Amino acid sequence: MATGKQTKGFLFGALAGGIIGSVTALLFAPKAGKELRQDISEGARKVQEQTVRAAGQVSETTVRLAKHIGSQATELADTAKAAAEAAVTSVKQRRIEAADALEEVKDEVAEAFENATEVVEEKQLQTIN
Repeated sequence: MATGKQTKGFLFGALAGGIIGSVTALLFAPKAGKELRQDISEGARKVQEQTVRAAGQVSETTVRLAKHIGSQATELADTAKAAAEAAVTSVKQRRIEAADALEEVKDEVAEAFENATEVVEEKQLQTIN
């Protein structure tokens, strides 16, 4: 697909070439003044028609490209939104898992403390007896 800059350059080149070719052909043709003016008028009309056609093509191409870019931007935004939602879900899940792991560690520490307390109490009873 040609870029907008390439298309624009081509259209301007074609338009300038058409104008220069028409004027050159008219000036070098051996014709009477009235015929020459008529030919120049006809050439100008043709150039005007070509310019209108070229402008229409540029307009259509611009609209098509704008729609294409818009749809790509929408797709990209949807993809980014989905990725962000997945990241948030992942972080929430990891937070829940970390909280569960912390509870397990707390329970194990409490159990170890109880065991240590029992051992200390047994040692104290043994030293008393």
